[in-house]
Amino acid sequence: MENQQPLPTELFWDSRHYEVCKIQGFWYLARHMKSIAAFRSEFEPRKDDILLTSFIKTGTTWLKALCSNILDEEENDVLAKEHPHDVVPTLDTTFLLDKVQHLLLHSPPGRSRLLHTHLPSSYLPEKLRSSPGCKLVYVARNPKDTLVSMWHFLNKTSKADPASPFPLERAVEAFCGGVMPWGPFFEHVVGYWEESKKRPDEVLFVKYEDLCRKPEEQVRKLASFLGRRTSVDVEKVLWQSSLNRLKELEVNKNGVRSDVPHMPNSIFFRVGTVGDWKNYLTSDMAQRIDSLTQVKLQGIGLSLDDE
Repeated sequence: MENQQPLPTELFWDSRHYEVCKIQGFWYLARHMKSIAAFRSEFEPRKDDILLTSFIKTGTTWLKALCSNILDEEENDVLAKEHPHDVVPTLDTTFLLDKVQHLLLHSPPGRSRLLHTHLPSSYLPEKLRSSPGCKLVYVARNPKDTLVSMWHFLNKTSKADPASPFPLERAVEAFCGGVMPWGPFFEHVVGYWEESKKRPDEVLFVKYEDLCRKPEEQVRKLASFLGRRTSVDVEKVLWQSSLNRLKELEVNKNGVRSDVPHMPNSIFFRVGTVGDWKNYLTSDMAQRIDSLTQVKLQGIGLSLDDE
């Protein structure tokens, strides 16, 4: 593996639980490094694979639910009994689990494997990058909402005192500095944006805000890109994948993650609202992120506005 020399390390949010290592310009949680290495070296792609990709807290759970329901031609409604993250495993964090190995090895031929990764495009497995045919869907989100969602989520999973969350102003500083799991955020987004421009038949770039504001149009777009062989019941897909429905299912109300002991499934369902950052960020915080956004996305034809 690339880490024969000691890797640069930092404590994200001053927490041993969130020790991160830097490889090729991006930061990864130290506890995920074995799984990431195995995924990159051992993953055997198939031409009909569908790989969902995302930065953390940009709509991953919803994208998994939508694509799972779009591809469910037999109408099994598997999400009624399983959490989206169990149905669509994140390979860079779970590649070594027996359940994931069984899925990868025993998925029937002719049926697409629906998988996920948080890895940036530049660090995907070489076999996947050099083997055409596999389709990638990337979901991006406004950086301010991404930060606020991440702040809520990681405060709940950091094992810190819930009454004393990590200071939001310091979270903004870390976000803008890029030292965070799978960060920097903007380089992650730009990498997939550029891939979608180079390979539009194989890489689809989706905005979370478009999914919220034009859900029917976006589901049809996803279904077409994923090669759904029969017509899709758009309204049914949207209902089965909706936040309100998913958060009320027993498996998500009272279940726990199969890959992360003691983490409740309910933690993945908060509000999902576009513009929720306005309830948390000061004008100075928002301006700092907006200024950085303008610099990072200047001249590439991509906007991540929430308006």
